[in-house]
Amino acid sequence: MFETKNLPKYAILLGVILVITSFSKNIKSAFDTNDDYEMIKKYLLNESPLYGYNRPKLWIHSKYEINSRQWKSFQSRNSTNLNQNYLHLTIKTIINHCGDSFNVCLIDDDSFSKLLPNWDIDLSNLPEPMKSNYRYLGMAQLIYIYGGLTVPNSFLCMKDLKYFYETSCKDKKPFVCEEHNKHVNLMIESPPSLFTPGLTIFGAEKGDECILELVEYLKQLNKHGHFSDEVKLKGTINYKLKEWINNDKINLIGGEVVGVKTQNKKQIGIEELCEEAHLDLYPRAVGIALPADDILKRTKYNWLTNISPMELLGSNIIIAKYFKASIQDTNNEYYKSNLERSIVSI
Repeated sequence: MFETKNLPKYAILLGVILVITSFSKNIKSAFDTNDDYEMIKKYLLNESPLYGYNRPKLWIHSKYEINSRQWKSFQSRNSTNLNQNYLHLTIKTIINHCGDSFNVCLIDDDSFSKLLPNWDIDLSNLPEPMKSNYRYLGMAQLIYIYGGLTVPNSFLCMKDLKYFYETSCKDKKPFVCEEHNKHVNLMIESPPSLFTPGLTIFGAEKGDECILELVEYLKQLNKHGHFSDEVKLKGTINYKLKEWINNDKINLIGGEVVGVKTQNKKQIGIEELCEEAHLDLYPRAVGIALPADDILKRTKYNWLTNISPMELLGSNIIIAKYFKASIQDTNNEYYKSNLERSIVSI
């Protein structure tokens, strides 16, 4: 059927067909990705009347990773569900307080490829701490391209964040907030401070030049391989933020405003949140940043991930009282708004 002398021609023809097929699949994939991006850009993030007009963006990222906190069955002891029940309450407080003022965007690791046109990093295949460090890069790019602010999904929101966002971007500058300092570099800072500027809660207007500088800085850290060292990386970023703050390029918001310290500058940790004693919160605090990593890492407090929202609200610990106060505020009929809330999960 096939002549032997023509085999080289057939091989070449087959190779060409395979190359064209592969190329066409890549082209289709690229078009699909671009179509998704353009649709999101047009209808969700470009001030469409369908999604909140000129409201700023409020980004809430959640990590869906394999865990065994709550079994689906005895045979299936791992899942990728969030499995941290208290987070349902914290996210509820954010949406309830901010849904009228912000375009609230609930995102995860897969969202970066949909929202960032040149994002080609598959976070699911990365080990820790590289995965967490690349999230900083993704969030910084989102803030640069679309503007707004990001808060962790473990943030217990007690007020509408619109005024906080607008005043924090004073003089058209980006802002970062203080967080607990978990990184010690005695070569740079001795003794180490209890609090340091970080990227847990930060924001800016769209297209901010300093945020672009942050994006490029994070890319350089990645390029030189520093993303494999979590402590060094986060410490390096913290000190870089301090440099920009000292040079008056970024506004620093005190930790008392976001509930990581009291108005007397004392730390608010998981121990204080799980006691019944009153927290000496700053009167103008907009919320409390719950230490999600400590809740997962410290066995003594793992019960917070399994307790039901109703059980948590019925407990006597101080954080339950703040949850109830926050939820009650947004359910008060005298404070209900006629505006349509803008919340989307990407």
